[in-house]
Amino acid sequence: MPIITLGARRTLTAAAALLALLAALAAPAAAEPSAAEVEKRLKKAAHQLEVVIEQYNELRLEVKRGRVEADRLQARIAPLEAVAEARSAEVGTMAAAAYRTGRAAGVIGLLHSGSPQALGERLAMLEALGNQRGRAIEALTAANDNVAAAQESLSALAAKEKLQGAKLLAKKRHIEGEIARLDALRFDLGIPDAEPIFVDPPPLPPGAASAAVRFAYAQLGKPYQWGASGPGGYDCSGLTAAAWQAAGVSLPHNARAQYGAVNHVSRGQLRPGDLVFYYGNIQHVGMYVGGGRIIHAPQTGERIRFDRVDYQPVHGYGRPRR
Repeated sequence: MPIITLGARRTLTAAAALLALLAALAAPAAAEPSAAEVEKRLKKAAHQLEVVIEQYNELRLEVKRGRVEADRLQARIAPLEAVAEARSAEVGTMAAAAYRTGRAAGVIGLLHSGSPQALGERLAMLEALGNQRGRAIEALTAANDNVAAAQESLSALAAKEKLQGAKLLAKKRHIEGEIARLDALRFDLGIPDAEPIFVDPPPLPPGAASAAVRFAYAQLGKPYQWGASGPGGYDCSGLTAAAWQAAGVSLPHNARAQYGAVNHVSRGQLRPGDLVFYYGNIQHVGMYVGGGRIIHAPQTGERIRFDRVDYQPVHGYGRPRR
């Protein structure tokens, strides 16, 4: 058996270390994601953000409806309070008069004064006054109950708005941070930004739908901006609401609420100006402009553009009521 000297051992050890180093250098490093992978991740994050944005828009509509209802209740309560206060003052006057004259003396005097007919008339008058006092008290109680209910609704609405707003803001910040990170990676990989699109609309017959379509065409190439309804940028429901507002038709600034505000049609009935709603819980909306295409504000980081009607899963179709 050959004897391995100390020097030979050192040589073998150094050789082994060198081979290990070379193997490590030769091993592939953790692969950077491809441009297509980054684009896919960016779109997913932007889509998640759009869901949050539409939830935020829906919350704003809920708050607005709550405030309108509170104003309506307050306006209805005010005259009830005035009537109740007037009747309460009348009852107070009656009570004060009874106290000054003495209740028993007043009753004895009433029983011994005048004819039986006069007595009956006075008893009827007292009964009417008692009923009037009762009605005034009931009206005052109802008014106070209505005021308390309205105030309770307003407090609950404010608490709900604060809680949901904080949750949505936190989630929005998280997703926007992720989008900023992916945008930086996209820039490093040299993925170009989408170019603005400038296209004139085709000839359209006069009418509200045509005015809405022309407005949508005029917004092509503008950036997606969350919660915005123009003029510099739009989110999806902000664009469709602004387009139909230009045609004299009001729509809420929320995709799901818009779906509830339109007449539903089939795909075969689609006409330019109709709205196309996407995903099972209606997270997105675009405008049909003919030729199997929509104009829409896609998502954060993108511009208003054309897409195929079925570019994403379709929930339904709707025609604004004019």
